[in-house]
Amino acid sequence: MMLRARALLLIMGVVFANACTGDDQPSVQAHTANASPNLAASQVGDAMRGRALLTAFKDSLPANSGNALRCTSCHLDNGLRGTSMPWLGTPARYPKYRSRPAAEETLERRVNECIARSLAGRMLPEQGRDMRDIIAYFETLRGETPPGALDTVKLVGRVVAGERVYGASCARCHGDAGQGSLFPAVWGSGSYSIGAGLARQTVLATFVRWNMPYDQQDTLSNQQAADVAAYILSKPRQDHPGKERDWPKGDPPTDVAYATDAARASGKVMPAIRPVLPRLVQPMAASSPTAR
Repeated sequence: MMLRARALLLIMGVVFANACTGDDQPSVQAHTANASPNLAASQVGDAMRGRALLTAFKDSLPANSGNALRCTSCHLDNGLRGTSMPWLGTPARYPKYRSRPAAEETLERRVNECIARSLAGRMLPEQGRDMRDIIAYFETLRGETPPGALDTVKLVGRVVAGERVYGASCARCHGDAGQGSLFPAVWGSGSYSIGAGLARQTVLATFVRWNMPYDQQDTLSNQQAADVAAYILSKPRQDHPGKERDWPKGDPPTDVAYATDAARASGKVMPAIRPVLPRLVQPMAASSPTAR
């Protein structure tokens, strides 16, 4: 019986992994279409390798990984699923101003922000091969039309109710203690840091509402999604150094998970303190003087 159970889990893991990495999607070719004819071959990214890095970040770049997640843990179906922060058309929208750093960011910088925050990892050199290949994959999606905005779940979450929803709908994939099982960890040292976008109540609740449970999408109500998000975010996760410098203009979202210097100086009410764990990997990169 034990061997049968292990075999079943292995089969299920393969099925879910194939679904998450989008093996049925069109093949990705090396990105050369938009390259300048004078650009050296070494400067042209390999989109196929870039997709592999995004779908197997920890295994491919262990020195830059700080938890058990990969990029496609949140950007589902290789970034093609419209309800889970898709990468469709992303290159056409960068560089752009973002309020968290209060500066215009390049796409390379935005990728590094995700690595440092969502993967709790170490940023990549922005001119290095790994970053070029990741950008090359995004370039294959440049002409794709991004979906319209989803209805944001803005309800107040109830932690106790969320614990019940989590036990009934989430624990079978993410583990009773949020440690991850068939699917990624949702709290603890294996999950995203407190500086990640998903550490915000409305962002996580909206993601859960439209994407979870993975095999039973659109079955949770807005209130259930808000509740389970509140429960998950009540648990500890890795810290993000320098987070207090975010939103330097003093305009953080109301659901930000931590206090910022600018908001404190302007007299705004600070959010409740959430539990954090020690950082396992420092987010510094060779080409980046700070890990804002």
